[in-house]
Amino acid sequence: MSEQRRARSAQGLRMRVFGTMVALHGTRELSLGAPRHRALLGLLMVRLNQVVPVPQLIEELWGDRPPRRPTAALHTYICHLRRALSFGARPGGPSMLVRHQSPGYVLALDPDQVDAHRFERLVSQARRDMAAQDHRVAQDRLSAALALWRGAPYLELVDYAPMAEESARLEQARLAAVELHAEASLALGENDAVVARLLPEAQRHPMRECLIAYLMTGLYRLGRQADALQLFERTRAHLAEELGVDAGAELQRVHAAILRQELPFGDRPATRVDVTAGEDRADATALPQAEHPTGGGHKDMVTYGARTARSALSHERAEPDARAAVPHTAGVPHSAAVGHSAGVPHAMTSLPFVGRTYELAVLGAWVDAALSGEGGLAAVTGQSGIGKTELTVEVTRGAREAGHEVIGVSCPGKDGPAYGVWTRILRQLSHTRPEAFRTVSARYSGLLGGLLSDVPSDAAEDVQPPLQAPFLIEDAVCVILVALARQKPFLLVLDDLQSADYSSLNLLHLLTCRLPEVPLGVLVASADPGPAPENTPQTALDHLLNSARTLILRLGGLSEQAVATLVATHVDADVDAEATLALHKRSGGSPCALRRLL
Repeated sequence: MSEQRRARSAQGLRMRVFGTMVALHGTRELSLGAPRHRALLGLLMVRLNQVVPVPQLIEELWGDRPPRRPTAALHTYICHLRRALSFGARPGGPSMLVRHQSPGYVLALDPDQVDAHRFERLVSQARRDMAAQDHRVAQDRLSAALALWRGAPYLELVDYAPMAEESARLEQARLAAVELHAEASLALGENDAVVARLLPEAQRHPMRECLIAYLMTGLYRLGRQADALQLFERTRAHLAEELGVDAGAELQRVHAAILRQELPFGDRPATRVDVTAGEDRADATALPQAEHPTGGGHKDMVTYGARTARSALSHERAEPDARAAVPHTAGVPHSAAVGHSAGVPHAMTSLPFVGRTYELAVLGAWVDAALSGEGGLAAVTGQSGIGKTELTVEVTRGAREAGHEVIGVSCPGKDGPAYGVWTRILRQLSHTRPEAFRTVSARYSGLLGGLLSDVPSDAAEDVQPPLQAPFLIEDAVCVILVALARQKPFLLVLDDLQSADYSSLNLLHLLTCRLPEVPLGVLVASADPGPAPENTPQTALDHLLNSARTLILRLGGLSEQAVATLVATHVDADVDAEATLALHKRSGGSPCALRRLL
């Protein structure tokens, strides 16, 4: 095979190391073989175009337990790797991408054919753009770089020290890119997008002071000074508890500047951007984000994976004020404004979904992150009738429109059969992915019994699985779900989690412990458990909702503006501002209470 032909063939090769390592030739995925064969490729990949000595490869592959003839074994592995990469070669023709060069071997590949190298090149170019004050170009490059991220690098190879070190290095590079993207967005005045992107990152990396500083700035510019100051206090307490140090000088400078009402980044004056955020954020009791940072998108405002929370929230600001859509009729009594004598309400079986743009932006960003390999649990909580289910329905719709698979169930109740929630989930997966499900669950058919039996979905709650080995059952279900997610990411949506049986909650807790680095998201809706009596042990639900791994979004009442929009939609009459205010006050912003009033 000529050098020109080899070069042309190699041009079609692409290597992905973000997430599970994959080699692609065109659209075809190449089979890289057993784990140790893949590890050899990874060892050469982390030193791309560098010679790695044979003794070093042997030590890194086998540690202190090498085979009897390690050099011969390594040569066999090299031959296998060459065959795996021999796309386009004549039968038996070896690939020259893996070459022997004294004193070892080298993987000769254009860095642009590797996603990690493209990522770092784009970030480096963006830094130059930022130095030249070209914030828009820098932002675009950083968006392209971050879009390459599919999960922790070398996900299946981190048991090998060189890949673990490279994975950690690239994760730090990703965080630096996220911070640089935030800096560019702040310079462009896109504060809402900064908050939506950084809230989940701040929860995962609470001691990343530069990230916290940008988030505090974004919150302050959105008029959420109290949230910014509370975030600083939480960060300072976390640093003191974990490291025994105070916040750094730069973060303290940002804190002091916010206290003085000065904008700490850029030369623009401090401005407030009004974002309809579901609850009335002027009310200090309606600021759940101060305790649990979050981030997501409305189906009409944000298209998951295609448009960003930035475009969604800027689009919202461009819309007319919802109050302008409600003609104000001075002097009309409350009863006349909304009663039957003034106009007949439309069908009240449901209300349109309005006023939760911020929450949708938060959850949309979380869905994208979870299904890109940063799996996790997000919980929407609040009082009964506040709109938790409606919010999760909108998130589900947006995820499906983006092409993601969503498995949604409603928890059957504490008196239902053990693992009733998971019976329904497994049933749905067995229907949507019959071949893959049959393959990954075959070894557990005896253990799981009724959970995997071929019964109609609507009869699933009547199936009682064996309970003699609950941990083995829970472990098996987790293994099945994780294996299916790694084949193709999906989102689980569980409504009314407070009604789930104890066994189902235990299984969910075990699953959340395995979610980091798995492209699987779990979104739950649950009523607030409320304060427990003193000295009362925590329930399984308490553990889930209080876990540091859980992203909590507590819903407050809808804003007056959102209530005005709903009233205008459903009442064939002019409603004055006083009547709207009365409806907002009497309903507390609860869609359910408002429906009853209307």
